[in-house]
Amino acid sequence: MKCFFYGYSRGYEALTGYNCLVSFAIPDLGIVFRAQFSGEHEECEYASLLALLEFIELNPHLFKNKRLEVFGDDYEIISQINQGVRPPRDLEPYLNMAVGYKHKIPFTLHWIPAQENLAQDGMAG
Repeated sequence: MKCFFYGYSRGYEALTGYNCLVSFAIPDLGIVFRAQFSGEHEECEYASLLALLEFIELNPHLFKNKRLEVFGDDYEIISQINQGVRPPRDLEPYLNMAVGYKHKIPFTLHWIPAQENLAQDGMAG
């Protein structure tokens, strides 16, 4: 089952106090999730991935006997998780959480071009 994550940084703080949007999509289930987030762009990308992985963990019945493929368009984040590329110190907690999910949930993580990322459909960016 293909799952997509995407973090969008607006570059400014909106009236709500949040400057980012996190998003994930699971097309086979008809699920699109969006939420506001405050942080740097990379934090937003990680938050999107972590929200997706938490959803998968909390809803195992939806993913039972499925091969999970997770796609994102942030090459640095994916390299940090897949190849152990060391992130800046402030991103280490996010990386550690993502790696922790990799030990709990069998999924593969892949890079795709931004225009193929279904989690960003309808979002500016």
